[in-house]
Amino acid sequence: MTIEDRVRRVLAEAVADEPALRGAPLEHARRHRRRRLVMAGAVAMALALAVVVVAAAVRSREHPLPSTVPTKGWKTWTDAAGNLRLRYPPDWVVRARSAGLIRIAPPEHAAGATADSPPFAVGVRAAAPGYYLGETLGVNLTRGRLASGQAYVVYDEDPAVLVPPTETPTPSRKPTELPRRRIYTIDWGRGCRPTANHQPSCRPSLVLSGIMAASTPLWDRYRAVAEVIVNTISPLNPTAPSSGDRTRPACRPDQWRLFHPGGWSYGDLAQRYVLGGGVRFVGGPPCHLRLTLRLEVLGSDGRRLPLPGNPSTTTIEGDLPDDRQSARQNTMSMAPSPLNWYWGWQEWCNRDMPRGTMRVTAEGGATISVVGPPSPSTPGEPDTGCRDRGRPSTIAPWP
Repeated sequence: MTIEDRVRRVLAEAVADEPALRGAPLEHARRHRRRRLVMAGAVAMALALAVVVVAAAVRSREHPLPSTVPTKGWKTWTDAAGNLRLRYPPDWVVRARSAGLIRIAPPEHAAGATADSPPFAVGVRAAAPGYYLGETLGVNLTRGRLASGQAYVVYDEDPAVLVPPTETPTPSRKPTELPRRRIYTIDWGRGCRPTANHQPSCRPSLVLSGIMAASTPLWDRYRAVAEVIVNTISPLNPTAPSSGDRTRPACRPDQWRLFHPGGWSYGDLAQRYVLGGGVRFVGGPPCHLRLTLRLEVLGSDGRRLPLPGNPSTTTIEGDLPDDRQSARQNTMSMAPSPLNWYWGWQEWCNRDMPRGTMRVTAEGGATISVVGPPSPSTPGEPDTGCRDRGRPSTIAPWP
C-alpha cells in the first residue's frame, strides 16, 4: 500500500470524509517516478485526498499547544484496547464513528458529530501500526510534544491561505466559509505482539487526531478548547520507544545496506525537493542500528555546491529486521519506519542552480548517491511548477 493510499484511507476517516478544497496546491501528491512526473495522477490524487497544506516554508520550531483553558471538572474517556485516554469538557459529547475512531463535539453540534462533514469536532483514532514520521511525505510539518511527552507532527489546512485570492473556490462560498482542519500524527511508541514462533513482533505505532471545523468562525470559537483536548491524549500504560531496543546487540556493517527507492517527492508547492531512503536488512541475528548519516550535494566537478546546510547530518535509529525497508523501485512509496531518512532541498530550482548529485554517507563508509532533479527548464523534462522566488536555496534534514 502506498503512502497516498494509507493517507487516503486513514487520515480521511479520522479527520473528515469530504473532498479537498478546490484550488488547493498539489503538495505531497507530486512525486517523481522513473524520472517522470505523474501529473495526471497527482491531480486525481489531490482531488481524492482530504489532505492539503499551507504554502509555507518548512518549520522546525515546535507547535505550542495552549495551556490557558481551565480543565478542572473535565471528564476522562478511556480506550483500554488502544492504550489511550483523553479528557474533554463535561458538556461536550463523545461519539463513536467506527472501530477505534471517536469524535468529540461541543453540545450544540452533538447531532452532527458523526456526519461526514461535522460542524465542529475533534477526531481521535486509537493506536495503529505505523511510524508517525513519513505518513505525510512532502507536507509542511511542525514538530511538537503533548503534555504526556508523546512526540507529534502537525499541519494545518487554512482555505484563506490555500486558495489564491484570484480564484473562487466555489461559486457561492468565501474562504472563511470553507472547512478548516488541523491534523496530528502522534508517536505511540513500539507495541509488541506474540507470533507463531513465540517471538514477539515489535513495530512502531501511531495515534491520529484532527480538529475539524465547517468554517473559520466555528474554528475560531472552539479551536482553543479543541487543542487542549488533543494535548490531554496520553497512553494508559508506558510504551517502548519507537527507536527500538537498545539492549539488542549493535548491528554489524554486513547486516544492512542503505536503500533508496529511486523516486522522490516535492513539497511547498514543488519549491522543496525531498530525498528519502531507508535501510535494508541483509541477514544475521536481530540487532539494533543507530546511524549518523551525512548528506553532501555535489556539482558535476565533484565539489560541494555552496549551499547553506551542505553538508548536513541526521541520525536514524531502529531495530533490524523489524524496521527493514522495502519498496517498489522508482517510487517514494516507502512504508514509514524509524530507519527512514529524509532531506529537503528548499528552492532547488533557483536560477543558475546546477543539477547536483546528492551523496549520503553512513558511519563506516557506506555510501549511496542519487542524481538530483533536473532544472524545470531542461528540454524534455516535465515542468514541476518550481520557480525562482528570490529566496535562498538551502539543505536540511526533513522534517
